[in-house]
Amino acid sequence: MFGGFEGTNEYVTELQDTWEWKGRAKTWTQKFPANSPPATSPTLAYDARHGRVLLFAGGSGASTNLNQTWTWNGVTWTQLFPAASPSPRALNSMAYDPTIGYIVLFGGIAGDKALDDTWIWSGSTWLQIQTPYQPGGRFSSAIAFDPYLNGLILFGGYLAGDVLTNQTCFFSLL
Repeated sequence: MFGGFEGTNEYVTELQDTWEWKGRAKTWTQKFPANSPPATSPTLAYDARHGRVLLFAGGSGASTNLNQTWTWNGVTWTQLFPAASPSPRALNSMAYDPTIGYIVLFGGIAGDKALDDTWIWSGSTWLQIQTPYQPGGRFSSAIAFDPYLNGLILFGGYLAGDVLTNQTCFFSLL
């Protein structure tokens, strides 16, 4: 886990801390790496193909959106400089799809625009793809791989105009 917010609506501080979950012990352990991404509200996903956590940096202080890519190897964060990258955004969704062996990034928000683009992480760069089904622009949604349906399930979020939705969308990248 990395970053997030602390405080009340009036006094919010963006965090820049790294934590690891120890499943068997059911405990969180704070890590103190030499390098860290900027304080953001990023998205993270475990890249099983490459054996590391991938972070795409979202919004930072003063509502600035970033498009930084970082990896966590269990010891430190390393910033990557891919040849291609999604545009700066915040509140996008990201999950690993084992059927294609890539992390998939969807949507987010840039300014007041809800984004509807889909990107995959190859291990060294981002590739924008067109999917057979386009869920529509949204941000703050949840995405996960469904092994029974063999595809990604995207749930909820906000549509253009800050309209909260409870839509469930399925799409396969095969």
